[in-house]
Amino acid sequence: MRPQYHYAPAANWLSDPNGLVHHQGEWHLFYQYNPHGEDWGHMSWGHAISTDLRHWQELPPALLEDERHAIFSGSAVVDHANTAGLGEEALVALYTGAVVHGDPHQVQCLAWSGDRGRSWTKYAGNPVIDRAMADFRDPNVFWHAATQRWIMVVVLSNENRALIYASHDLRQWDELSVIHGAGAPGEVWECPLLIELPVEGTDETRWLFKVDALRGAPGSGALYQTGTFDGVRFHPDGPALEPWWQVADMGSDFYAAIAWHEPRDAAGRPLWIGWMGNHAYQGRLPRQGWRGAMSLPRRLSLVRAGERHVLRQIVDPAAVSGVPLAEADTALVPLACCLRLPGASRFAATLTDAEGRLLVVERRDDQLTLTRRDPASPFLDAVRHARVDGDGPLDLWLDAGSAELLGDDGRLSVTVQHRMAGDRLALRCLTGAALAA
Repeated sequence: MRPQYHYAPAANWLSDPNGLVHHQGEWHLFYQYNPHGEDWGHMSWGHAISTDLRHWQELPPALLEDERHAIFSGSAVVDHANTAGLGEEALVALYTGAVVHGDPHQVQCLAWSGDRGRSWTKYAGNPVIDRAMADFRDPNVFWHAATQRWIMVVVLSNENRALIYASHDLRQWDELSVIHGAGAPGEVWECPLLIELPVEGTDETRWLFKVDALRGAPGSGALYQTGTFDGVRFHPDGPALEPWWQVADMGSDFYAAIAWHEPRDAAGRPLWIGWMGNHAYQGRLPRQGWRGAMSLPRRLSLVRAGERHVLRQIVDPAAVSGVPLAEADTALVPLACCLRLPGASRFAATLTDAEGRLLVVERRDDQLTLTRRDPASPFLDAVRHARVDGDGPLDLWLDAGSAELLGDDGRLSVTVQHRMAGDRLALRCLTGAALAA
């Protein structure tokens, strides 16, 4: 069964979002894609566009693996001022080329489009950065107005470090500084993001550095720090020797999220989107002709919490226009809906299908537990824990294959896949004294 309001390809493997860019009224979503099947391999860039974030049109793949390189993750920008000499308003992609034959070797490459992303030309001078390394990937590029140049953040994956580069033309890049992984849980860094965010309730902004740890980190592995960026160095908040690390999503299936740096809403909040998948078991999911889906687009900001700034994620209303709302006091809910869970400090909501699969969301004061059970695919069984603040309701965005649990204040995020089936799911929700009984 296909998702009704999340993006998934018509066929084949999908994973990390890439090249998120908005151009001439179109949101472009590129992503890791295997044009030859639903297993990981032959990495290329799939491509979809939308004018409203709700309805997506899948286009032919944008960048295909060739005899030299598989096309790994990266980003795209609109070169308004023609800094690269490839044409005004050209779309320029910076991506990791992974050597196909021979010893492992990853480099950063460039491609461009002069026809609104419908066709792409790989730069004859590729690679634009080569450190002669096996694990050096996932460039994220943006225009830094204060220094009037392009900034790239890219990871040395096996060293748990990120490098910051700068360029005036997107072709020649100078290394500026390092973001160290001191105190960061997990290992094998991927898919970095460096972006300026508004601080709610103030006129201030703060910078967010996000990276995904492939193994060993809490939740889905999406780690972040807040801090300042002076155009050369990112200065993280917290103690100098061990800055604060926080987790963007406490589920198991929100990975590789990156942002559309522009445009922003009236509150200055950009959008990001993540892959609802997990490399630990994604390849074991039953075959159905396609594999993988994207999360809902979420608006990003920061809120002050004691000495720290905490990430706030709010689903963009346009992306869920028309999705039915279900309340927790009903016995049956649609498989695709937004289920509003109570703001009670203690409740337990259980969703089941006819084949014995279940999702349970339970709150005990400030502790929340999400349990997933699947008798047909026991490798999906999991119990996820998160802290929840405040007494507002929680929204469970249910769709075929996924569940995104987001707090009313945007500070809680728990994303998981599931294989529940049927047009409607049975719901039982207990609160307060009924739960105690």
